[in-house]
Amino acid sequence: CKAQEPAAQWNMFMVCGNDIPVRVLSYNLYWWNLFDRRGGNDRSAGRLIEANGPFDVMGFQECDSIGRVLSDARIGGTHEGIQGPHALGIAYRREVWELLAKGEQDIAEDSWEQHYGRRAVQWVKLRHKAVGKVLFFMNHHGPLPVNTGGLCGGKATAAAALRLLAEHAAGSDLKVLVGDLNADDNSETQQTLSSRIRRVMHHWVDAIFSNCPAQETGNLGSGGSDHDAITATLRM
Repeated sequence: CKAQEPAAQWNMFMVCGNDIPVRVLSYNLYWWNLFDRRGGNDRSAGRLIEANGPFDVMGFQECDSIGRVLSDARIGGTHEGIQGPHALGIAYRREVWELLAKGEQDIAEDSWEQHYGRRAVQWVKLRHKAVGKVLFFMNHHGPLPVNTGGLCGGKATAAAALRLLAEHAAGSDLKVLVGDLNADDNSETQQTLSSRIRRVMHHWVDAIFSNCPAQETGNLGSGGSDHDAITATLRM
């Protein structure tokens, strides 16, 4: 549970350009119920994504098959999916973005009173094909119980995510962290993150953080999940 806290004045806030819009999505898919029990509910989550897209990059939690999600959303021909650990998934628009690197790492673990295992981040580094600018996108499903930060606590979980952002993203990159944090906006997890990187959109325990301000945000509804899909449009 050792986590290196950033220096007191360190943060990722920056003044950003206004050239290229980047639209991102975070969505917990409630897989065991929506897909395993209800068979996808007549593509309800997929139809939500299809109706509100296109998205540049999407981060999914409780996602057992990123291929199924892209198929249900009818975007398998335009988006590349990457299946991550612990039911994480990322998809990006292949005509717009080139994949430079990808990775994953466990950063937290559920407490024993509600223990499903370890919790990871999944990340991609993407280059915009037209202008060459770089996006670092990280996806996370946080530890249980809600608002505890799991075995190591919210501050340690947030510090671990921030450390990976700092290690893998360059200073000039557009940085985005999305996910179902299993921690609401009053939690130690979100408050620690918000002190170092902008929270641009949140609903309950789901949030989007970025080093750049959001031009537009939205709540797209549940699409049959027990979480709402949330979105933000950023500029780089």
